[in-house]
Formats: sequence, C-alpha cells, structure tokens
Amino acid sequence: GVLNENHCAETSDKVRAVFDMKRRSGAFIGAFAPYGYLKHPTDNNALVIDEEAAATVREIFALFLSGKSKNAIVRTLNGRGMLSPAAYKRETLGLRYENPGLDPARRPLWTASTITTILKNRMYCGDMVQGRYRRKSYKIRVQERVPEAQWYVVPDTHVPLVSREE
Repeated sequence: GVLNENHCAETSDKVRAVFDMKRRSGAFIGAFAPYGYLKHPTDNNALVIDEEAAATVREIFALFLSGKSKNAIVRTLNGRGMLSPAAYKRETLGLRYENPGLDPARRPLWTASTITTILKNRMYCGDMVQGRYRRKSYKIRVQERVPEAQWYVVPDTHVPLVSREE
C-alpha cells in the first residue's frame, strides 16, 4: 500500500510539473476557453476569437466606459435575451459546461458579478493568466486560492478583445 501511495504522489508531482511548464510558456490548459474565445481547432493550447461572444464582451467594456453601471449592463443584456456565458457555452457551443451553484434546468441570467469578472479579466487584453486556483493535493479535491504574485501571467499570447487602455 505504501508503494502504491508513493507512486500516486510521484505521478501527481510530475503532472503538476508539466502543467506548470505549459503555463509558463503561455499555453492554455483550461478545460473551457474564457467567454469570448474558443480553443483552437487543431491546437487545444491556443485560443482563437469567438466573434459572437467577443462582440458581447466588447459591448460590455464599451457600456461600462460610457458610464453605465454594472447593474444597468445586466439589465440591458438580460432585457435583450442575451445568453449568459454559462448558457452560451451549453446552448450555442454545445459544451458540457456546468457552472457550480447554478440549477442546470434553468437558464442562467447575467449578473453584476459576471460583468465584474469580465471587466477584471486580463485575458481580454491578450495576457494568458492561469494558476489562480490549485488543488491542495491529488487526494483532496478542495481548491484553494493562490496569491496573485504566484499566478502564471504571460503577456501577448493571443489576440486581445479590448485594448490595454480599455
């Protein structure tokens, strides 16, 4: 049993090392691309723009910069019947995306926290930001937040949706 346990721990360490190497090189290793992007058809570690969702992201930035509040942006998007990121991934892209804490039977709506997340996400200005969360160990599936100083940030890895000034 001890040998099996040691083998599992060593394998976990090796997998983490490979993921860290990919993060340092700017390769995308997430399961789902951020809203506004798609995984490249032939290279799962690269991102390409999803024009339909990217238009919504650009509109969110434009509305916010024009002085609209986050709640006003939420009302605008929900009023138009725009799909939220979770609903878009499931219904339009056909992905098996589950957002924890949401009822999969109901269509999720836009929220102010979703808008905040989009506005603060550096991925939209072309930077690859990864490693914000990590699992404690291969045995414990609990995720812990990583201090920002330890994130993997590689600038200019993909086409930005908004300029750095925005």
